[in-house]
Amino acid sequence: MPQIDSEVTKSQCDLYQSSKKIQKKFGHWNQEEHLQYLRFLQENTNHNKGQRLFKRMSQIIGTRTPSQCRSHHQKFNPQKPNGKITYVKLLKTKQLVRLYMRKHKEIDEEVE
Repeated sequence: MPQIDSEVTKSQCDLYQSSKKIQKKFGHWNQEEHLQYLRFLQENTNHNKGQRLFKRMSQIIGTRTPSQCRSHHQKFNPQKPNGKITYVKLLKTKQLVRLYMRKHKEIDEEVE
């Protein structure tokens, strides 16, 4: 059955609309996207973190949604301490524990 021009199926309409949109990617970020993310952070250091920030970030990067930008920011924010304990921090903590244990022992002996 031939199709009349005014009869457009939903799938044809969706196909037309999706060809107009920029395709959003999923999965791991590539190096260029991450560099755009870092440049964006440098240029927008004075802005509060919020939904509008990630929407703007998404528009600049172009291939990621605001939700993906927010998730990437939570994982890779360079200003946020990562909380990993380095070997040096671990040694310093052990030294402090030994020092305070000795002092605690000396105080106990003085009290007795």
